[in-house]
Amino acid sequence: MNIKLGLQLWNQVYSWPVARDAAIRAEALGYDSLWTWEHALSCMGAPDQDTFDAYTLLTAWSQVTSTVTVGVLTGANTFWNPGLLAKKVTSLDHVSGGRAVLGIGAGWFEPEHTAFGIEFGSGFGDRLAWLDESVQAMRGLLDGETITSPKDGHYSFREAM
Repeated sequence: MNIKLGLQLWNQVYSWPVARDAAIRAEALGYDSLWTWEHALSCMGAPDQDTFDAYTLLTAWSQVTSTVTVGVLTGANTFWNPGLLAKKVTSLDHVSGGRAVLGIGAGWFEPEHTAFGIEFGSGFGDRLAWLDESVQAMRGLLDGETITSPKDGHYSFREAM
């Protein structure tokens, strides 16, 4: 049995030197992966606490580590156009030497959606339908396909690649 151990490090309430040193230490201790979450506002404690952007933090961690995979556990589908997210994660995969993992969820923290003017939908049903459409589009794009959205979809792709 091949068991892998990962470590989820918060991306809020600490400085870059602390975040950098934690990633370096985790790799030195033998962890296989490093994860962070994606939130535009702090979702634990006061919402005005400092919070790193998840993909920027992962990119930085990828430059101070050499073996751990890096990923978001999980990203909010509502934050990104799926085509641009596929491109963002592909860039992370390239700069990390093939160590990126795409983690995506439907999004749940309404206060950050309201604060940043991000559509939240009328409930879980909307966000889950958007997630389904998004994952299908990202899978195709990451497989090298050219994507055009269905006419009744939430997203509007026209020959995206």
